[in-house]
Amino acid sequence: IKILLKIKREFPSLWHAVEALNGIIFQITFYKKIYRSLLENLKKYSFQYKYRLLNNSDLDLLYYFLSNQDERQLKYFKPHDFDKKTLKELMHNPSFFMMGVFDGKELIGYFFLRCFINKQCFTGRIIAREYQGKGISKPMGKILLESAWNSNFRVFCTVSKNNLNSLAAI
Repeated sequence: IKILLKIKREFPSLWHAVEALNGIIFQITFYKKIYRSLLENLKKYSFQYKYRLLNNSDLDLLYYFLSNQDERQLKYFKPHDFDKKTLKELMHNPSFFMMGVFDGKELIGYFFLRCFINKQCFTGRIIAREYQGKGISKPMGKILLESAWNSNFRVFCTVSKNNLNSLAAI
C-alpha cells in the first residue's frame, strides 16, 4: 500500500496508467458481482434518505456538494481531487463506485468504494455538516462493507486518530 501511495503522490502519470489498467481488468473480472451487491444494499438501506449510485447527471451536484464543504469537513477527507475533470474520470472508472445520499433532490452525503484487482478495496465517506448525527453514516458503512465482503474483497479505510466523527461512525 505504501508503494501505491508513493506512486500516486510522486508519479501521477504512472498512477493514472495503473488506475486505467486496473479499471479494465476489474471490469472484466469483478465489476458485475460488486455492482449487483451494491444495488441490492443501496436499496436495502434506503428509508428516510435515498442511497444510490451516482451517474453522469449527478457530476455537477457532486462538484457543488464537495466545493461547499468547509475546511473542517475536508481536513481528513482527501481521497481524490474534487475538480470536475477528476470527478468525471472517476465516474467513468469501472473500479470506482461513487454513491450519494439524498434528502429529496439534495445531495447530503458522498461515499465511494475504490476497488483493485488484488481483491482489496478502500472506502470513503463524507456527510454535510448539518446532516451529521442523523444516522446517515452507519448505512453508508454497511452498504460499502457488505457489498465488498459479499464479493470476497478485503476492505480498508484510513481514519486519522484525530477525526472523532469518523471514529464514532465505525
